[in-house]
Amino acid sequence: MTATPETPDADKSTRSYVSSPPISDSRQPHSGQSDIFFAAVKTTRMPMIVTDPRQPDNPIVFCNEAFSFMTGYSEDEILGTNCRFLQGPETDRDVVAQVRAAIERRDEIAVELLNYRKNGSTFWNALFVSPVYDDAGQLVYFFSSQLDISRRREAEDALHEAQKMEAVGKLTGGIAHDFNNLLQVIIGYSDILEARVDQGDRSGRRAVEAIAAAAARGATLTQQLLAFARKQELRDRLLNFNQLIEDFRPILKRTAGDGVTVNHRLEENLWNCRIDPVQAEMALLNILTNAREAIQRGGGQGRIDISTRNVIRTGDETDGPVNLDPGEYVQVRIADDGPGIDPAIVDKIFDPFFTTKEMGKGAGLGLAMVYGFMRQSGGLATAEPIGEGQGSAVSLYFPRAAGVTERRALPVGPARSGGAERVLMVEDQEDVGDLGKAMLEQLGYDVVLTRSAREALDHLAKDGDFSLLFTDILMPGGMNGVALAQAVRRDYPRLSVLLTTGYADEAIDEGARSYELIRKPYRRAELNERIRAVLDRPGART
Repeated sequence: MTATPETPDADKSTRSYVSSPPISDSRQPHSGQSDIFFAAVKTTRMPMIVTDPRQPDNPIVFCNEAFSFMTGYSEDEILGTNCRFLQGPETDRDVVAQVRAAIERRDEIAVELLNYRKNGSTFWNALFVSPVYDDAGQLVYFFSSQLDISRRREAEDALHEAQKMEAVGKLTGGIAHDFNNLLQVIIGYSDILEARVDQGDRSGRRAVEAIAAAAARGATLTQQLLAFARKQELRDRLLNFNQLIEDFRPILKRTAGDGVTVNHRLEENLWNCRIDPVQAEMALLNILTNAREAIQRGGGQGRIDISTRNVIRTGDETDGPVNLDPGEYVQVRIADDGPGIDPAIVDKIFDPFFTTKEMGKGAGLGLAMVYGFMRQSGGLATAEPIGEGQGSAVSLYFPRAAGVTERRALPVGPARSGGAERVLMVEDQEDVGDLGKAMLEQLGYDVVLTRSAREALDHLAKDGDFSLLFTDILMPGGMNGVALAQAVRRDYPRLSVLLTTGYADEAIDEGARSYELIRKPYRRAELNERIRAVLDRPGART
């Protein structure tokens, strides 16, 4: 608030009135403790102040203990000063102007304003200001109540951020699904062409390789979109993140590069969590890559600290992520000593396509993929500057899980090609289905292609002599691939099942977990390996 100029009296019917007691102390708006109003205000838990517009610069002449506690200033430091001492660099000047204009008009006003405490920290202040008149209708005070609403504002900001991410996620998820089918056709036919191009035709082979490489980059981009949209199919398992970091240590070191020291501070009794280890490793690599590039911008020499710890959120904390639900979490923190994150962009770094890199140096999807993976895993990713010029940190919060961890099975050598096995393929997209049939036949399988789940069941009713059902998950006609697989498992228990998709959601994921899955777009060799893994396991029909 500012000093108030003399203005004509407003309509007295809208004013607040008090008896104007003599002021014995220029800083106090009342004499003695007889005034019940000031006695009540003094002891209330809501921060309150009174200013005197009749004095130069409209100074504070009364404050209660709650106001002193909220701001960190003592009563002696507060009394006699104008309210502007709470303002700082990020205080909205337009809102300040609104308050100043209301005081000049002698109107009531309620606003929300970012203020600063004595220690330099900020808080959101719900401010209400009202003029107070005496029995003669003269303006004697301005009364102001305050309320620290920082947690509410943070929660609102988190909700708006989640809504924005959800909207973008739905859009990118839909695009990624259709794009994966297009990429499947490009990648699949490039594999077929590669097998037909003569070894001596260098220009022809270079052309095919360029097509395959471009399609592979497109597939990576699409996978990042699906990860951000939380529409990727996760194959989670119970693991200890300390073990994952230890197993991944050589790759993390290579990713950090020369001149960067990678330190590990891993909590000894770290809780287990249930996550997709492949996606977790990709998240670590994305964060580590960003840290390395930040260090390079700062000179090329630096340090990255990877730490783990157990975290319990009760919901009563005043620090930590405001949008992290109460519960038990494993925190993985990756900190670097690079230039740090500009506070002005810290809220944007998980947005898709946001990047501070030069044009062509990155698509801005690495951290967006990390964010999507964490939310789909029931956790949260956060970023923060450690201090001006002192680096930044990204933290991953994974929900705690109970149970015994298991080690990932290692691959057991190259897969053989198909023999005389019969495959029933189900794919509603004509070009993708024709491609899949051609790839399977080149691999040596006898293939029957159907276009819907109902057509596949009708064919099985007439001819059930198949070794494998290879079906897309998303299909029209009321029955998706998971429902088809469940019907086949019930009615044809000896028939093995392999699912494929370029898209997934939580409802489909839950039903698909008990089946093998290959993600679109897949290469011919990858398809063969996955089919052999299904058909060659003990007990499978061959």
